Amino acid sequence: MDSSTAKIQARFDERRAGRLRSLITEELIKTWTSDPGVGHREPFCWVLRFLGRRPPEERVTVYESVPGEEWCLARPPARRGAPYRLADRRRFATLDEAREACLRRELHEVFGWGEPPTDPADGPDLRVDGPTLLGYADRISAAPGDPIAFMVSAEGVERYTTELVRLRHVDDNPAGPGVRVETVPDAWQGDHRGRAQTTRLGSHIAVPDPGGATTGLDGFAVVAYVHPTCVTGVRQAIVARWSDGDGPRGYALGLDEEGRLTLWLGDGAGETATRIETPLALRLWHGVGASYDPETGRVVLAARPLVNSVNSLLSPAVVDDRPQVAEGRAEAPLAPADGGELLFAALTPASGHYNGKIESPGLWQRPLDRDALVAAVSDAPDAPEAPLRWWFGTPEGARTAASLSVPCAGRPEMDGRLVNMPVRGVTGRHYTGEADHYAYDPRGYGAIHFHDDELADSGWEPSHQLTVPDGLPSGVYALRVTATDGSCERAIPFVVRAPAGTATGDLALLLPTATYLAYANERRLGYVGVVPPGTAVLEQRYDLGLSLYAGHTDGSGVCYSSWRRPILTLAPGFRVHLSPFMLAADLYILDWLTELGYSFDVITDHDLHAEGADLLRRYRGVITGSHPEYASARMLDAIESYVDGGGNLAYIGGNGYYWVVSFHPELPHVMELRRGLTGTRSWQVRPGEEHHATTGERGGLWAGRNRPPQKLFGVGFSAQGGGPSGWYRAGPDHDGEVARTLLDGVPEVFGDVALVDGGAVGNEIDRYDPALGSPPDALVIATSEGLGDGYQFVIEELEGTNPGQGATENPRVRSDMVYFRTRGGGSVFSTGSISYSSGLSANGYDNGVSRVTRNVIDRWLAADV
Repeated sequence: MDSSTAKIQARFDERRAGRLRSLITEELIKTWTSDPGVGHREPFCWVLRFLGRRPPEERVTVYESVPGEEWCLARPPARRGAPYRLADRRRFATLDEAREACLRRELHEVFGWGEPPTDPADGPDLRVDGPTLLGYADRISAAPGDPIAFMVSAEGVERYTTELVRLRHVDDNPAGPGVRVETVPDAWQGDHRGRAQTTRLGSHIAVPDPGGATTGLDGFAVVAYVHPTCVTGVRQAIVARWSDGDGPRGYALGLDEEGRLTLWLGDGAGETATRIETPLALRLWHGVGASYDPETGRVVLAARPLVNSVNSLLSPAVVDDRPQVAEGRAEAPLAPADGGELLFAALTPASGHYNGKIESPGLWQRPLDRDALVAAVSDAPDAPEAPLRWWFGTPEGARTAASLSVPCAGRPEMDGRLVNMPVRGVTGRHYTGEADHYAYDPRGYGAIHFHDDELADSGWEPSHQLTVPDGLPSGVYALRVTATDGSCERAIPFVVRAPAGTATGDLALLLPTATYLAYANERRLGYVGVVPPGTAVLEQRYDLGLSLYAGHTDGSGVCYSSWRRPILTLAPGFRVHLSPFMLAADLYILDWLTELGYSFDVITDHDLHAEGADLLRRYRGVITGSHPEYASARMLDAIESYVDGGGNLAYIGGNGYYWVVSFHPELPHVMELRRGLTGTRSWQVRPGEEHHATTGERGGLWAGRNRPPQKLFGVGFSAQGGGPSGWYRAGPDHDGEVARTLLDGVPEVFGDVALVDGGAVGNEIDRYDPALGSPPDALVIATSEGLGDGYQFVIEELEGTNPGQGATENPRVRSDMVYFRTRGGGSVFSTGSISYSSGLSANGYDNGVSRVTRNVIDRWLAADV
């Protein structure tokens, strides 16, 4: 029983807390406040890890109540969409004071250590309200002369202005060059009336019914095979022909607020609900069905577990598979639903979305008797054949599960269309575990997984249909929208690339837009110790969709991310707990290239995926962004072909080219990820579901397909962590002729100043390792120092659960800077650190990181290379 696990855990926690309490001292707390590295050293790391095991909603966090000026203590949201909640009435003028107060509060709550809080509070909610401007573009990049549409929602804003701005540097850190955003004169300027636009979350399938075959007026029976995954406290429809705009009309079979199988019948004035009183067991396969006879008003419901040894959470040996049946009577005749669509996995397009898998729904245009209905939900050999049946698996012989429609057998006019990208290529009730790809076992993969929070396209109407001005230089730009009363503004970024088929610079800056999509609107990877304003906003705006690090309502991992929605984590000035990150960190590189006078264009992962190596061959050198973690096969093929053919690449980042992603063939704004059974991951796929629906290829790590980043970039992911960053020291190969050229003017120790965490080696780091495919003749011109045990070795290389995997004990927890040549005369330079880009502008661009990068690029551009 679940309660047994909880009791065991509670007993463990009680014993552990008693032991740890004796280790806590006033001196440790004061030391931790001034030196965060103490939190990664014994004994205090044991205390902090114990606190970190608590659910986030039970903890206390530091909340930035006035940006950069004031902090308070708050409780994290208890549920999705809820705000943070005030936990203490005190206000703190410095972040250090707030962090210390938060720690003391948690130590008292958990260990009973220290004095009780003097001014605790339980509210009010810390809501982030007020006028808001949101928006997105219909494309990631465009060339001069190309059309581009912007969708804008003005919430509480009557009028707003527009202008085109160019983004160079958006971090306001006083140690750096500051915010550098320029208005493009006379471009896209205007004054506009605001209007709010809304987004419909939730995936489902819509079936057109022009002939009225599914109205149910002459009676009906519906059967489906389902694998429900959570109870949400609201209705979840499995099959519905329903409307409620002018009173409830139609019918719906689904789960009620408590997870019980229910048939609702609407007569236009009210509704009748008939249900099986025992909730459907979650994460088991069931056959479910309902029948309605309009002549007698009789309603019959039936449900039966359909569990084999591998298709469900539990063994069939412990599941009671006897059918359950309930009967009732409708109080008034069924009134037909308005509209002409039958829905699977939703009550209406905007409500009642279902969480879980559905397979092979069928419909009869007449009622079935009790025995026939039980036979149908049991999938018995003598069950009546449904005249309308939809197949949710892949067609025989299909290599992908990318289709956006499901066929209705013999009735092509009633084929269903997928809405908001439910997950295909998932296991069904006939899954045996003998094959792990839907192409080799279509019968075992006959299901689709639906979620009530999926989003493929916000579907907003265009607010501004514009054209990129002729002659506009390549770069990162944004449409800036500003409320005329000054209450709010938003910048919607996009890339202007060179005109089609051309290059306007010697170099290309390759922005990792696939990684931008993976992190899009990431709210919190677990507990957030210090909550900036952006994180608080996103916690209240789940209508903006999820990142690929998140879980759906039912806990399954999010495997689709869409560009066509507001992505606030890309908006300049929008600070979340990861900031400065993604685009802001890559603008460090753009700013540096600009400051040093290099001629360059900006391109994106999406451009590279679409055009391949031909795009790169226009340039004498290509520079990546700071964290190109996600890559498609086409992207890797293009880079490999480019450097093999004489091209030069600088991988100025860390943890790059790690996860396999793909793009939908019909919806290129949608990217797919399947996190496999290894790797540093926030979730992992269910057994048998590692292959992408969009392409059929195996997902997970590129290393799992024998294409680790070490082979092409010389280094690969070695560790991640927090705390103070490290620096570089000249490496073992620093004294050769090539290395001396690259390190000319670079001190032996460098990278010890940066805009983020005090050093250029940090966040996530990569190392050189010939055993993993690094070129044996590559030069390791620098390697890292100064990292603490907040940096831990990657789990995919661990063969056991041994201790001692931090930077102070494991020599593989390091960053290496490498350089090597390819057989075709090209070269690769890799820095092995996400934080590297934040060191480029330190000390007015006069530093070792800046110098070595300049030496590499100048070598590319020299006539004899």
